[in-house]
Amino acid sequence: MSPLVNPAALFSFRLPCRRRKALWPPAVWDLDEACRLPSLAAVAGVPDLLELSLAWNETGLAVRGVARGVGSSRWCHSTRAEDSDGLHLWIATRPTGASHRAGRFCQRLALLPTGGGRLADQPVAVAAVIPRTSELPAELPAGAVLIESAATADGWRIDAFVSAAALPGWDPLELPRLGFCAALVDRRLGRIPWSSPPEYPWDSDPTTWMELELVAK
Repeated sequence: MSPLVNPAALFSFRLPCRRRKALWPPAVWDLDEACRLPSLAAVAGVPDLLELSLAWNETGLAVRGVARGVGSSRWCHSTRAEDSDGLHLWIATRPTGASHRAGRFCQRLALLPTGGGRLADQPVAVAAVIPRTSELPAELPAGAVLIESAATADGWRIDAFVSAAALPGWDPLELPRLGFCAALVDRRLGRIPWSSPPEYPWDSDPTTWMELELVAK
């Protein structure tokens, strides 16, 4: 039976997202242990399979997602991004905490470990549809999201730089906080949200998302 109240909603989560000077490429970026977000799997009542690290500066966001326990098989199709295996992000650059429908300042990104390139064997980032949104996503400008991926023994690692061009309304100096949601999508295991029980409308309702505070250190 689904819980009547989202357990995560009982807490006021505002997690720090730390500023770092170098956000790309991963070989030289400044993501360190302090950039890792705490796991909320126990609060949400979901398997703890996804590890996230984030950092920001005025040019955009750096993201690392590591999935464990998902095996080596992938189902990734850039034309069916919403259903594809990978790391899915929901970002609101101007969160209000009031509207239950995503609007023009909300973006969903599907970061897929494969499915891109001529042979569909390269990582790819795709703007995906948010259910019940009032506006369909625009195509990502060329080069707006840079992405690398690697297979691991029991999953994958995705590194990405999400530039300001991929984030409508991005202005961290004016509004230093983001609405944020993430999920691991896997053909075998299903959709596993990072911070909300699976039964809740976390994929469409911005009021169920966490907040990230864009801190200077």
